[in-house]
Amino acid sequence: MEKHMDTRNLVLYALFAALIFILGLTPLGFIYLPIAAITTVHIPVIVGSYVHGPKGGALLGGIFGLTSLIRCFSTPDATAAIVLGTGTGFGAYNLVLVVAIIFLPRVLTGLFSGLIYKGIAKTGKELLAMGAAAVAGSLTNTVFFLGGLYVLAFEQTAAAMGVTGQNLGAALLKTLLGVVAVNGVLEAVAALLLCSAIGKACMAYLHRQ
Repeated sequence: MEKHMDTRNLVLYALFAALIFILGLTPLGFIYLPIAAITTVHIPVIVGSYVHGPKGGALLGGIFGLTSLIRCFSTPDATAAIVLGTGTGFGAYNLVLVVAIIFLPRVLTGLFSGLIYKGIAKTGKELLAMGAAAVAGSLTNTVFFLGGLYVLAFEQTAAAMGVTGQNLGAALLKTLLGVVAVNGVLEAVAALLLCSAIGKACMAYLHRQ
């Protein structure tokens, strides 16, 4: 029985990882805007955190981060130029940006989703747990990603977004909050609907096994 469970877990990890790569490396996973993107890649990360818990969610989030890094090279955009130092050269600080902006938000997405799901599911309210974890995970990705750009790459982000003015900090913050209000909310709503539906079906199947 234990061997069967280990095999099943490996198969599920492989399935979620494959979905992340498919969404992360094809147009199916991203709708690009000038500096941010409405993404569906976090969906298998969040659902995977229901199945595998916080540690598994963090691992799947790391795979999400890997696909994001690959896209920085294969389909460069404004974020890729900031993180990889296009035009200025890749240095030690760019490595910090890769970790803090590309990987950390994705890892935390899976980790927080798993923790929230696990905590609420203990009360027996599984659907509520899925919905809360999905919204929190989606917003985690958005807030930490944009927050990392603001804190660690302020000037580059302002230039990429065309933000100017005397009070540059306030102007850029207002612009990024606008992205959160539009992109972040849309992603959170999509995550709530999709992760709840997919997660419910997935967990029902696993409970029958």
